[in-house]
Amino acid sequence: MSNNSSNNSNNNNCSNNDSSSNNSNNNIIQPDQYGRRLKYLRISVTPACNFKCIYCKPHTENSMSLAGEKILSYDDILFVSEVFAGLGVNRLRVTGGEPLVRKDIVPFLSKLSAINGIEEVMITTNGSLLTKYSDDLLKAGVSRLNISLDTLNAERFNYIAGTNTNMFNDTMAGIRTAIRTDFKQVKINAVMIKGFNDDELLDFVNFAAEENIIMRFIEFMPVGNHDLWSKENIITSDMILKQLAHLNPQQLQKDKNTGPAVNYKLSNGATIGIITPITKHFCDDCDKVRLTYDGYIRSCLLDDREIDINDAIKSRDTNMLIECIKEALAIKSKEYDKNSVEVKNGYNRTMSRIGG
Repeated sequence: MSNNSSNNSNNNNCSNNDSSSNNSNNNIIQPDQYGRRLKYLRISVTPACNFKCIYCKPHTENSMSLAGEKILSYDDILFVSEVFAGLGVNRLRVTGGEPLVRKDIVPFLSKLSAINGIEEVMITTNGSLLTKYSDDLLKAGVSRLNISLDTLNAERFNYIAGTNTNMFNDTMAGIRTAIRTDFKQVKINAVMIKGFNDDELLDFVNFAAEENIIMRFIEFMPVGNHDLWSKENIITSDMILKQLAHLNPQQLQKDKNTGPAVNYKLSNGATIGIITPITKHFCDDCDKVRLTYDGYIRSCLLDDREIDINDAIKSRDTNMLIECIKEALAIKSKEYDKNSVEVKNGYNRTMSRIGG
């Protein structure tokens, strides 16, 4: 599998031009030019996944093959995370690919949770391995789970995930195991696609009510197998709320754990969230950047520009890394380019290579 990141990255050493800088990273980094303060880092630990979801990556990719890939070591990621924490970041989310397929992930998460200043470590997962890992994740300090689940139908799951129906059973068992484990919160994320799973909206809502979890609906984005993407395939917030009008959705107040979602309480007891990256951006409140598995900082999911931090990582140069982080914040746009989102050739990295 080829790595396209260098084609759109700023390949420099992020050299420190401030002669007054010292070797301490204990100063809180300043807000970006639009007043947004960095608090949240999403960390991709691997591009590998045991699924091949149609909206995430092309079927031509072997999702478990890492031949020739450069993957940051756990020590590399811990170094970067410690620097971010010293600059005021207090929340980390570990993603992939599927993060639980990476060897020794639990001991790494324990070390991540122990970083001074980190208040929460969270994971986004497809859920298929949670029967095995839920207890260990909790002991390692993971507080919240986001689980991707795009259908409650086994046959449809097989088609969407590009796998067999046994994985559906594993996923549902993993979700129920996670719900029974004492995490602070479990959220289910469904990418809603017209003609694929939009007929399951009420099934998802009822599932959320029965299991007492938050069900989040996400607009289909052209990051991954963009040949399937078009504006006509998007299920918008307005469409969802119209279909659920009989359940009297009441909007809830946002907090730091709401993220980009707008949450609603329904009369059947369900709590749902709607995430609208395409039709109603939420850039004004963005407090995050992404660390890719191969050593780049990506300021926005829907912006191919990335900052190469590999030199800073290799040399364990804290000041250089701080300058790279500042540069990443400097190129962080006020909002994503809506025109670029609608182009036919999509983005250079698939979702699994950015960090879901």
